[in-house]
Amino acid sequence: MKQKLKKSGFTLVELMVALVVASIVLAAVATLAHAATVADRITDQTGREQSQLRMVSMRLSDLIRRANGVVLAAEDGFKLWHDANADGLATEDELVRVIRGADGDTLTIGADQSHTQCQNIQFAYDEAAPDTRFITVQFQMTEDGRLRNHSVNARLWASDEHKKF
Repeated sequence: MKQKLKKSGFTLVELMVALVVASIVLAAVATLAHAATVADRITDQTGREQSQLRMVSMRLSDLIRRANGVVLAAEDGFKLWHDANADGLATEDELVRVIRGADGDTLTIGADQSHTQCQNIQFAYDEAAPDTRFITVQFQMTEDGRLRNHSVNARLWASDEHKKF
């Protein structure tokens, strides 16, 4: 009596089909992982750009609003006086200068903050110093790979009491 051998295992065709299906699945997973990495990088970059924009805008607005007066209002920047000791006299440590760099692409606020992401910076005033009450700072920043226009408009909140000294 002849015994039939039971065939076990996969045929070559079955192995080839499994290999093709596995390759398609792995390619899809690799593509998805790459897309997720790129999206994460773009989201992170956008967050940094928005954070930089928020910081510049809030810092400028706060400085202008809290100033007692504008000592200098020029084409390349302005100088604000914050009467810290309430003596009515502007001393060097109470002055904050906001200037545009020589290249037009750097905004320097005070002695310690430089923002190189700002471009094409321009300043506008309602009147010449010391009567300046309203300041506009216009600049461009890159967001989502495109250069966008931004503007900070702020008015000094201080009263005209500082002019009496």
